[in-house]
Amino acid sequence: MITLYTFASPNGQKASILLEELGLTYKVHKVDLVAGEGRQPDYLAVSPIGKIPAVVEELPGGRKRRLFGSGAILLHYAERTGRLLPEDEDERAEAMSWLMLGVSDLGPSGLSKFRFAVMAPEKIPYAIDYFKGELQRIYAAMEERLGGSAYLAGGAYSIADIACFPFVAVAAKAEGNVLDRYPNLKRWHDAVAERPAVKRGMAVPE
Repeated sequence: MITLYTFASPNGQKASILLEELGLTYKVHKVDLVAGEGRQPDYLAVSPIGKIPAVVEELPGGRKRRLFGSGAILLHYAERTGRLLPEDEDERAEAMSWLMLGVSDLGPSGLSKFRFAVMAPEKIPYAIDYFKGELQRIYAAMEERLGGSAYLAGGAYSIADIACFPFVAVAAKAEGNVLDRYPNLKRWHDAVAERPAVKRGMAVPE
């Protein structure tokens, strides 16, 4: 059995989309970050800094295995199942690169812009403009890549797309016309959004 510890955020949605795409059976434990559940000792034993998503697998012999962080979860299950990673070495290299961009650049830049522009009690224009610029730089790179390939790794959908989609989706929903300047990115966003497993994963936790 797989237990997914998650919250209604793009980072959590990456893990639920993956599990839905792979058709793996899992149960959901909603971590109420607003109420401080992420800082409780029981959850810190699963995810040492209290972030989501995290996974606990119940294994034969009563053993348990934890995975924390969206990148680790995406890569673990793609490698274990042999799916959502290209076999071609060049496309696999692209998949790894865009996967890491989603984890280390797109996600943190999107979250930081939200924190400074929306959540911060004092608005700091430098910080807002900086992270807005970072997002535009990332969108431009994705736009160029998707001008020559259907998906980020190449011709096939992969964990690279899963790593990036929820953050692009939340920006498109929040800002309305943000994708108008990026037609290739918009085409990719709209195609990924229509996948049944993506729709199910984006709705977790309910």
